[in-house]
Amino acid sequence: MKSDTAKPDGVTRVLQYVSLDRRQLLKGAAGLGLVGAAGLRSGTASAATALKYLGWEGYDSFLAAGDFGKSDGLTLQKTFISSADEVIAKLRLGSSQLDICTPYFIHDGFLAEQGMLEPIDLAKIPNFSKINATILRYCEPNMKVKDHWYAVPMTYGSICMLYNADLAATPTSWTDMLKPEYKGKCAITADYVGNIFAWARVAGIEQPNRMTKAELTKVTDLLIDLKRNHLRTIAPSYGDLVQLLSSKEVVISQGWEPVPTWVGEAAKIKVAYPKEKSMGFIEGYAIGKGAAHVDEAHRFINNALSKDGQLAGATANSMPVVTDEAMQATDAANKAIYDYDHLDDYLAQKTMIVPMYPLESNGDLAIWDNYQEAWEKVLKS
Repeated sequence: MKSDTAKPDGVTRVLQYVSLDRRQLLKGAAGLGLVGAAGLRSGTASAATALKYLGWEGYDSFLAAGDFGKSDGLTLQKTFISSADEVIAKLRLGSSQLDICTPYFIHDGFLAEQGMLEPIDLAKIPNFSKINATILRYCEPNMKVKDHWYAVPMTYGSICMLYNADLAATPTSWTDMLKPEYKGKCAITADYVGNIFAWARVAGIEQPNRMTKAELTKVTDLLIDLKRNHLRTIAPSYGDLVQLLSSKEVVISQGWEPVPTWVGEAAKIKVAYPKEKSMGFIEGYAIGKGAAHVDEAHRFINNALSKDGQLAGATANSMPVVTDEAMQATDAANKAIYDYDHLDDYLAQKTMIVPMYPLESNGDLAIWDNYQEAWEKVLKS
């Protein structure tokens, strides 16, 4: 992939979140139409049978690989999101409007329980059987409810550390960003879940998604100190982070595994996994409840899990694949980023996959609203 310091090729995922509170998540709310519309970009509609896709730009490349569906008059009418919570908002407005969407994986369970997702018919996705067993084991608690899967994994990753190998030593802890030599040369992205996870682990909290209110306050204070006294900036997008790393204004940052490829030869950026672990995620496709093209959606998702579909997505976005045959077939550059032979180590030792944060008050546990309020406090500090 060629480096593009203005915008990464093929995917513009920004791991930030629209502020949807507990009431909106659980019960819906007036004004969700405004939230759901914010930041969306629609593709051109087709006269053919158009399936409505709502998700991250670039994730559609797995689905449509090999001009899939073209011979049958099927197209994807694409609407790209700029935050994960926009999927929730759109499903709230009318789940039947979405044939294929990419919910954030921790949202799958409650979306299914509230009747906003179609159960996946695995008989219509024969390539599901090709998904690596380790990937399935780690995503099942979020994507499967009772006896039914409600999302299908298609890629994974983590909010890891990045560093310029020519200008910084390999970081071993998130606290390396606090070292005097990196003052004003560090950056994080606007992904508040990943940031809170990282600094909760720094604070010695075992389960960052199950913090008490006092623990969350402690983590908030750590992030405020980081922002005020150490960071150059909070990058609003990965395109901005790529630019900062390429120009060498930033030498150590929070990030995502594909970023070094996007930077290319502009700077020697490498990935590091701190001892406190990185927040991991497994992404998938889901189908809106009552969607007009359920069978066709299954066909597109099955194509995304074909070898050609997986490799097309990997090539376009420098992201990992989830099927065994695609793991064997990826090129050397992809294998160098993702150690498919040691997935258990990646998903258990280097990263941590967490379930959804509490939505309802339960003793002294912080709830989803509190996490969002904490990030707002960091931003305003």
